[in-house]
Amino acid sequence: MTIDWLGRRGPRKGTGMWPFVLPRPWDLTPEPGIAVVIDPVAISQEAAGELRRVGWPGISLMSRDFQMSLLEESADVAAMAQRWYEEQRASVAAELNQRANGYGITRTSKSIIVALGEATAAYAAGNYLSTVRLLMPEVEGIARTMVTDRSVRTSQKAAVDGLKELLRETPLIKEDPIETMSMYEFIDDQLFAACHTEADAQAFGAVPNRHAELHALESYGNLQGASLMLCATDLLLRFACRLLDLGHQPPSGIRA
Repeated sequence: MTIDWLGRRGPRKGTGMWPFVLPRPWDLTPEPGIAVVIDPVAISQEAAGELRRVGWPGISLMSRDFQMSLLEESADVAAMAQRWYEEQRASVAAELNQRANGYGITRTSKSIIVALGEATAAYAAGNYLSTVRLLMPEVEGIARTMVTDRSVRTSQKAAVDGLKELLRETPLIKEDPIETMSMYEFIDDQLFAACHTEADAQAFGAVPNRHAELHALESYGNLQGASLMLCATDLLLRFACRLLDLGHQPPSGIRA
């Protein structure tokens, strides 16, 4: 029995367990009578890394076959991700809207249900700037809800810094660790990063930055920027609601 998952490389051998085995199991063409067992978690981890390198999110939205295709030797990952989102735009919007509404998100913001609904509708229609502009204030609202006392004046920087600390402490119970690790870098290092000049904004590339967008240093009103913003908002909402479920008591007095 010979198994060649991609039919693209000659016979090679590897020993050990992923992620330490080289070559990767899917790069092997086994000898007759030998099968290679490929862990789907390993595929997702590798594919998420490929997407992260070119600034695209959403590994949990993608089928296993598509994830495997991202690992092909000749894969143009950036072009493939762009095309996938173009083709799957409506289903991505519907999935993220449905997913987020299952978290109990009304606890995080007074306007989140309407904002998320309008943002996903705008995304499905190709109105990407509207998606980004609708969600940016919600991200800051989540920060204030979770870490500030609304009866006391608090700077936005303090609110955002507090939210970042909470995110770092959130246990990954019931979460997708691969998606979480893939998206967290975008949120912690780029979405919330300080950005004061056009040069700062350019350093972030296609990944949305709240300062850059709100202060007109850059705009992310395109498919990639809106996709990242939607996925980042989904993860923030999930983390915030998970903390509330686990008993976090925000200074704002919101009930879990």
